Amino acid sequence: MKLKDSFRKAYKGMGRSISRYPLTVLFLIAVAVLNSFMIENPREDYARYLFTFLVGAMLSIVGQMVYERFFTQRNARYLLMGGAAVLAVGYYFAVGPQTLYNIAINVKTGVALFALMIAFIWIPSIKSVKVLFHRSFLSALKAFFTTVLFSAVLTAGISAIFYATDYLLFNLDFKILTHLMNIVGSLFAPIYFLSMTPLYPGKREELIPDEAWAKRGETLDRQFMVPRFLEILISYIIIPLTAIYTLILVIYVVLNIRGEFWTDNLLEPLLVSYAIIVIVVYILACNLDNKFADLFRKIFPKILIPIVVFQTIASFLKIREMGITHGRYYVILFGIFATIAGVIFSFMKPKHNGLIAIALLVLSAISIIPPIDAFTVSKNNQISFLERKLRENDMLVDNAIVPKSDVSLSDKIVITKVASYIDSMGYNKEVAYLPSDFNVYSDFSDTYGFDMTYSETEYPQGEGEFVYLNWDADPVVGIAGFDIMIHQYLYYSVAEPGSLESTDFEVDGQTYLLEKKIVDDYYVLTLKDAAGDELLAYDTKELYDVIFEEAATSGFDKGNLKVDDATVTTENDRVRMNILVNSLERTADFTGGDLYLFIEFK
Repeated sequence: MKLKDSFRKAYKGMGRSISRYPLTVLFLIAVAVLNSFMIENPREDYARYLFTFLVGAMLSIVGQMVYERFFTQRNARYLLMGGAAVLAVGYYFAVGPQTLYNIAINVKTGVALFALMIAFIWIPSIKSVKVLFHRSFLSALKAFFTTVLFSAVLTAGISAIFYATDYLLFNLDFKILTHLMNIVGSLFAPIYFLSMTPLYPGKREELIPDEAWAKRGETLDRQFMVPRFLEILISYIIIPLTAIYTLILVIYVVLNIRGEFWTDNLLEPLLVSYAIIVIVVYILACNLDNKFADLFRKIFPKILIPIVVFQTIASFLKIREMGITHGRYYVILFGIFATIAGVIFSFMKPKHNGLIAIALLVLSAISIIPPIDAFTVSKNNQISFLERKLRENDMLVDNAIVPKSDVSLSDKIVITKVASYIDSMGYNKEVAYLPSDFNVYSDFSDTYGFDMTYSETEYPQGEGEFVYLNWDADPVVGIAGFDIMIHQYLYYSVAEPGSLESTDFEVDGQTYLLEKKIVDDYYVLTLKDAAGDELLAYDTKELYDVIFEEAATSGFDKGNLKVDDATVTTENDRVRMNILVNSLERTADFTGGDLYLFIEFK
């Protein structure tokens, strides 16, 4: 009976959330419909519309929270809803037509959505004595995990019904399940989450009689109550584990602090993750009243400040080494935010915790608004950084790159990484001294005079060796005389030694088997007939050695292979097999390949 009442209460709450957030629900319906189109037409780019609807949904949620907190007139609600719709339309025209593979748009949209979620949590606590920021945060966190639980149960149930019907009764198109999951993720989950958001006190509550508000206050108190299991989890598990993590981190810093320590790639993520853990646990601990939580609130914010100062210093030193990328920009920005949070937590009472939301919103706005946003700053810095490195090595003359092979290893690494970053972000056309059709993988060696180099290893190219076929040159592959073509992927880092895979195929009514098995770190390809007798065996280590040796000695462009360069033949009196390399890669801990096998039975 209680379960039935719980479901009835949940669905009533969802009905109320639809009337409370009507514009949001319309945007969510648009998201669900758009996702359906994407499921049916996966090759189409709908990202611009999807991002617009998501931003519109979050803007309308924030608009509703502003209305509930500060206004009473219906006109104000309609104006805020209209403003949310106008801003969403403005976003649509601001992002431009191509969004799916635009890293800048994706990251900026993600930051904007995150900032709007923080605003959603923070707005009810503005100048409120009844709703403090840490309470609103707790309420949102409880709603989130409850929504995840209900959605997971619903997803499992729908999947079980789908597969049972598919296996036991009749075949179903897998897209049906994807469409059902879309409804759960795009409609049920967000609407259910909003249904668990309480009606926080605002201007309208000033008109409510005290006795009526007392009842509302009881409802809010229940919403802000910390479940016993969560109290135990935070106080007796998470806080002690955080203390141990802090001790390990401090010992690591003390024992290893020296010159290379500050540019150690391990340091930065450790410190960032630590800062995130402390901030989240502190906000949750403000809702608890026990000794563990009290000690955490008194001690750990003060430890947080020097830790994030370490992190920020390390990030600035990495800038000196590699320049500013958008990732490092955000790491530094987070360091600034974490320092502000540490100061607020250390020297102000919990009722002022909402100040960190203001800091987060301001820093988020800075990171996405030109000309000081992460991508404008990183673009200008990386282009200038590359130019400076080229000039230092006398490789830039009359605004043209002069290829040079005798460059120090450290500068090769820097130039490779910066050039790769500029290429991956689509900034090549903004670099005046690069060819208009420059491609970092096929043109790097000819342009700079040395192979792409990432780090010092046993391989001459730094991280490893690679080759790939140049499909842009429209290669012609002769197939005369061959009976069949088989496509094979070789990924050794994910396969267990001795693992065996096989492919069955037929030629002229005869059945054959192609097996691949790892022997001494490389696949051996074995061709067998229907009786299991071996017709041909080939160790792919020979393929790697031949291709990379020719690349090193013959001088052909290993990032731009022609068909002749990429073809190796092996044969005996029964079988001839041509192996066409689409791509090969070999590093210290990974070996991969993409091959086409052309087989002739003699």
